[in-house]
Amino acid sequence: MVRCLLITMSLMGFGSLLQSQQDTGPISETATPPITAVGSEKVQLSLDQAIRLALENNLDLEVQRIAEARALRDPLIAEAAFDPLFRTGFTWSKSSTTSTGIFEGDEEGITSERDNRNYFLGLSGLMRYGTSWNLRLNGSRSSTTSESGFFSPLNYRGAYDLSLSQPLMQGFGHDITETSLRVALRNAESSRLVMRRAVETTVASVVSSYWDLVYTRQNVDVQQRALVEATELLGINQRRLEVGTGTELDVISAEANIEMQKASIIDAVNQLRDIQDVLLDKVNAPEHRVGGASGPMFRDLEVIPTTSLDLPEFPVEMAQAVEFALETRLELFQRDLDIANSQDQLLLSEDQLRPNLTLSGGWNQPGNDITFDGSWSNIGEDFTWNAGLNFEIPIGNRAARNRMLQSQDDLRRSQISREQAAHGIVLEVTRAVRELLSARQSVETTRAATRLRRKELDGETRRLEVGISTAYQVLQVQNSLLQSQVSELQSQVRLRKAIAAYRNASGTILSGRG
Repeated sequence: MVRCLLITMSLMGFGSLLQSQQDTGPISETATPPITAVGSEKVQLSLDQAIRLALENNLDLEVQRIAEARALRDPLIAEAAFDPLFRTGFTWSKSSTTSTGIFEGDEEGITSERDNRNYFLGLSGLMRYGTSWNLRLNGSRSSTTSESGFFSPLNYRGAYDLSLSQPLMQGFGHDITETSLRVALRNAESSRLVMRRAVETTVASVVSSYWDLVYTRQNVDVQQRALVEATELLGINQRRLEVGTGTELDVISAEANIEMQKASIIDAVNQLRDIQDVLLDKVNAPEHRVGGASGPMFRDLEVIPTTSLDLPEFPVEMAQAVEFALETRLELFQRDLDIANSQDQLLLSEDQLRPNLTLSGGWNQPGNDITFDGSWSNIGEDFTWNAGLNFEIPIGNRAARNRMLQSQDDLRRSQISREQAAHGIVLEVTRAVRELLSARQSVETTRAATRLRRKELDGETRRLEVGISTAYQVLQVQNSLLQSQVSELQSQVRLRKAIAAYRNASGTILSGRG
């Protein structure tokens, strides 16, 4: 009953095609074959070569390298806060004054001029416990035209001046002053981890694209073999028609099947070109582009993958895979660095709640003479020192209190973010393991199905040649074999990609690749 239904549907489906052939004549067996050439120049490429070229030339990695180098400079910038600062300066002033009384140094109505020149050299800086220091050498030269006995016509003055300021509560200790340095060091380490993770992701992406290219190339081969078998079926149907055991409808069905196979080859070749461009873009090798590294277009290449699709033994156990991933995934190390930064920020916010108590002091030794050398040689005979305490506390201190609460929230958010990352990694590894196991089973089943479909086709072909089977049945088995071959190829590539995805999820994608 089913066979009768199928035959009826076939006759209905090819009725119009048969009428068309009667009007225009038989379809030529020498129709133009589909173009399967991908490029004019063949380039062999192994998986390891593709990975190496990508690590050297991939633009995303180049951007990340720049970001990493930039982050490595941040600790130097933060530590520069403790570098001493050199200062120097010079001022020159003149004045003219008319005396209005003897108390101004001259008789009334006498005009005198003054010439003052001041200079200094100094160093200042911040120490790791919060101590601010300032050391200065101050000098001056003053001259006057006044003839009063109160003023020397020429006077030089030199002095050493040292001042210190030490916070005793807020801002005290290297735990506070080195906060920015510790954060910068962790950010630099985090950038290094981001760079390594980018390398892992790039390698996984290149591996996936490489196996996609292997699939598309072998898929073209599968489609071409199917075209050969379809052509052989056409020959059998034509011979059967000539001896009177076949029908013209069988020939038309075989010819239609050939055209469908040609269309499939055209689609497969187009997909191959697209996948090849994706891989070449990720590899980004200068020798693959027109004009070298600056060229925007690829050369007319046909990339031939040389790494075998042979499936390796890859045992995996779920619990061990999850445990190992939680120990090796770089995202968790990054979250730990974020937590440490949040803890430092909380420490700094808590420090801002303390009162500001500062101990300050200074020491000055002046020298004075009518000569430059003399003003410096007599330094030490006189001195001045000072010391003091300053205390400040904001009333209410609401800003510092709320900043501390924000820092507590940031710390809690960082801790939750780490938990989320761990959960995400567990989920990713679990799915990767399941996909790997499923892909391995799929390889076994599709391989068996292809083997059985091949036997079925051989049997049906022999039955057709002796007149037991029909051309339609052979055609159906041919299409089933083609689908089985494509499914087997897909499952093999799926397993390869599942292994790469598992290695990427478990943080071992770089293992064994240098």
